[in-house]
Amino acid sequence: MEPKRKLEDMPITHALEYYKNHCEFLGYSIEEEGEFCIVCHHPRKDLLKLILLKQNVGVMAQIIYSLPAKFYNDLIPLYMYVNELNSIFIFVKAYIRVFEDNSPIIVLTSVLEGEYSRHSFAIFLDNIDYDMRKFHSYPKTLDIWSE
Repeated sequence: MEPKRKLEDMPITHALEYYKNHCEFLGYSIEEEGEFCIVCHHPRKDLLKLILLKQNVGVMAQIIYSLPAKFYNDLIPLYMYVNELNSIFIFVKAYIRVFEDNSPIIVLTSVLEGEYSRHSFAIFLDNIDYDMRKFHSYPKTLDIWSE
């Protein structure tokens, strides 16, 4: 009988397969974005990007939103908004990323450390959903994307 292989002994791309299969089971359609990243689309949830961390020590989830043009020249209200979000989030952290030639974006991120575990990853996704419900129901979120 062949000995059972541990996750850390498996190739990195294979480790990402666990997350990919898990998300597909939950109804996400998966698009590979390079060797260490998958983008997960779901009809009723935010677009989720999963990035395998170096040396297979965990996975980082990102949800990214482009910000409306009305904020391109004055980022102070956005920084204040992100600070407010971070004060109500438990599992996700938000930050603003500004690019020279593109619009600023808000990035919501969370990290799950350790090797893949079906139970831990399910809780991780539930935790992200918990904070995303806060994000979508927060009054300033509605104000920012309304015209």
